[in-house]
Amino acid sequence: MTASRFARGGVVLLVALMAGCAASPPAQFFTLTPAASDDGESLVSSPFARSIAVGPVSVPEAVNRPQFVVREGPNRVVVLELQRWAAPLRDGIAESVAGYLSRALGGARVTPMTQSAANTAQLDVALDVQRFDMVVGEAAVLEVVWTIKTRNGSAAPITGRSGARESAQTSGDEYAALVAAQVRALATVSKEIAQRLVQSATQGSLAEMPD
Repeated sequence: MTASRFARGGVVLLVALMAGCAASPPAQFFTLTPAASDDGESLVSSPFARSIAVGPVSVPEAVNRPQFVVREGPNRVVVLELQRWAAPLRDGIAESVAGYLSRALGGARVTPMTQSAANTAQLDVALDVQRFDMVVGEAAVLEVVWTIKTRNGSAAPITGRSGARESAQTSGDEYAALVAAQVRALATVSKEIAQRLVQSATQGSLAEMPD
């Protein structure tokens, strides 16, 4: 009798655990890819003459993980298990910036460093992400130190710092709003990098360098 009770109890526990697993909400996966409808504004009348690779990209270790890391106060962060990046964060940032740079530079050939097409690039744009903060219901904050270098080392590197803060307030999906805010922040940073590239080319420091 006792053994039978234990057996029935085990079956009930197993069923309860299975039901709990079935009721768990699925994970959500997000990318930083610019929206297809966001054509951006080209800074040039013809494609930028130099091919560009975006990378390497470094991000703070606190956010270097598949899960979203959101800030709750100046010294507290929370890791969200159900909200995740579809690709490593540094790869997503590189792809987003590459897309925005290409649009801003008139359709120039801009690829992330991880793609094989980047092997023949003439310029590298390295990104050192200093801040990648997300505050639910408030804003996304991005700060990046970027460096433009010629692949053949024929000119001194160009370094700059860009930052953006974008509102993430919404009455809908608060996590989708955070991602959209970070995408807009990446667009702002990318535009500043593109402006510096155009300025350098106009001055001849990039456009006339020998390969």
